[in-house]
Amino acid sequence: MVKLVLGAVIVPIVLVVMVAVVGSGDDPAPMANGAVNTAAASEIPSPFLSAYRQASTSCGGLDWRVLAGIGWVESGHGRGRTVGPEGDVLPPIVGPAIDGRAGFARIPDSGSSDGWAHARGPMQFLTTTWRGVARLGPGRPAGASPSIDNILDAAATAAAYLCGASGSLGDVRAAILRYNNSDRYVDQVLAKAAEYGMGQTTQPAVLLAGMACPVSGPMSHSRDWHASRSGGREHQGNDLMGALGTPLVAIESGIIDKASDTDVGLGGITIWVRGDSGTRYYYAHNLRNVARVGQRVIAGEVIAYLGKTGNARTTAPHVHFEVHPGGGPARDPYELIARSCSKE
Repeated sequence: MVKLVLGAVIVPIVLVVMVAVVGSGDDPAPMANGAVNTAAASEIPSPFLSAYRQASTSCGGLDWRVLAGIGWVESGHGRGRTVGPEGDVLPPIVGPAIDGRAGFARIPDSGSSDGWAHARGPMQFLTTTWRGVARLGPGRPAGASPSIDNILDAAATAAAYLCGASGSLGDVRAAILRYNNSDRYVDQVLAKAAEYGMGQTTQPAVLLAGMACPVSGPMSHSRDWHASRSGGREHQGNDLMGALGTPLVAIESGIIDKASDTDVGLGGITIWVRGDSGTRYYYAHNLRNVARVGQRVIAGEVIAYLGKTGNARTTAPHVHFEVHPGGGPARDPYELIARSCSKE
């Protein structure tokens, strides 16, 4: 394993490409392992998508979207490369030298042209790690040697590495930490997995009197209206707790009249629905918004995904939900939530 040095903290890594992430914390809620949503279909090249999906079947409990999240963080699904008929990614992907600069440890490699180790291939393995876990991907010729530059082999090897000797994933967060022992990295992977559909429900929202529960999945909430907050503030809504990546839906049909897709301020990523009744509804700390300002939405339509952005980064995933009757001051939303989220 590589050692990534961040200040005084040393964390082992397999890979070297790092990108920014929104939030941190718990895993996306589980969902069926088959569907490909629009984000995945439009962003993942078909050879990579096929490789992720096939490889996931070799590891019990592994959702292909986890492999896709890793592939996106590590190489952008081979961004700018082509894939040959046997799955070879060309030209080969070689990460930067692990030479003590840019926050990395110093790992000499006498076999490298510059004398330093490099992570390689679409899933960015070190060659030393690869030699110990390499697997031949599905459909590859019998007797062939696994290639670090082949997406079929790389995805199969990543699945084997995540599952370990048990052949079963177990705790998804712990498994990704084995791949790269960095909470920030895990959050990146899981956030992308959520974007690709991990955590979406396949069940329609339950509508009561034309209203939908704002959280389309298992959730809990308490009456924390006007609870004390930092800086002498009073809580202006209720917090609905759920799994990271759970879909958030329009509670009432109406128009998206305001949104922030940037993780700034107390609310982080936020979205407002102006219902047909004139009431405005505010959703804060979102992982990602999918509806856009000016868009017409119907009750139960997915508008965002539950997260922990803004000042919720160190808390459990939840949506801060406010109700503003007539567009005026916020009112305690507890009874409305209790009614709209009841299955009775």
